[in-house]
Amino acid sequence: MSGPTSEPFRPVTDDEIDAFARDGVVHLPAILPNEWVELLVEPVEATITDPVITTDMTALRAAVTDTPPHSTGPGRFLSGVDHWLHDPAFAAFATASPLPAIAAALMDAERIHLYEDSVLVKEPGTAETTALHQDLGYFHLDGDRICTTWVPLDPVTVETGAVAYLRGSHRSGLVHRPNWFVSDEPLPGAEGTPVPTIDVDDPRLIRFVVQPGDVVVHHAATLHGAGPNRSTTSRRRAVSVRYCGNDVRYQLRPGVPTKAHHDQVRSGDQVVDHPGCPVVWRRTVGSAR
Repeated sequence: MSGPTSEPFRPVTDDEIDAFARDGVVHLPAILPNEWVELLVEPVEATITDPVITTDMTALRAAVTDTPPHSTGPGRFLSGVDHWLHDPAFAAFATASPLPAIAAALMDAERIHLYEDSVLVKEPGTAETTALHQDLGYFHLDGDRICTTWVPLDPVTVETGAVAYLRGSHRSGLVHRPNWFVSDEPLPGAEGTPVPTIDVDDPRLIRFVVQPGDVVVHHAATLHGAGPNRSTTSRRRAVSVRYCGNDVRYQLRPGVPTKAHHDQVRSGDQVVDHPGCPVVWRRTVGSAR
């Protein structure tokens, strides 16, 4: 399936590259052609109505915390992963949109691999927060050129559940123990440094008010979480695509779900072009760095 142009509306600026390196996160306003956002609307709706490929995180929170579901709000938090493997629209978005080139510019990469994608929806009245976590602890990867692109399908504000990022946390050198996302409780058998307790008003936290067409990109080691959707009318739909670049190696982590191709690799192996982690962008001769 083909899609709109793979060119962004505008180039990533030097200031944005510097912000990503300094803070571990950057907001890129008005960079993604709207056609790409429109391409995702129907697939996202189909995904969140399919309980086979989408997890009801509200029900998961009730299970892991032993509390009744919908105890403080009528909405649901819904999430799924690896939709690109079975849906042509998600595959086109992850492989042929401007996102791989944007990731390459921010990470100064010679090539970009697709690691996974994810759908993240908080319906109006969703009480669940997204616990502070670090993506790297869930990824079976090790290296500096690993990032998550976060693409909103709706305007997102603090009221509707904007993501909060702990600036500079990607420079700690730590891999934090992964949790259930809707609870601070760590995944059974997972390893890593405990996630620190951060006050919601900590001045190091940064949140962005975003619109469709914007992209937020954060380093895989950046700590982040999100609030509930307190709105009674506005949804918070987003699609994340996670990429890695050259010089990244596999690091198989205990207690974390694996992907099908991970039984073919060992920790320390360099990430190479593979159907399960394909190269989706390469720097061409004469292209700008």
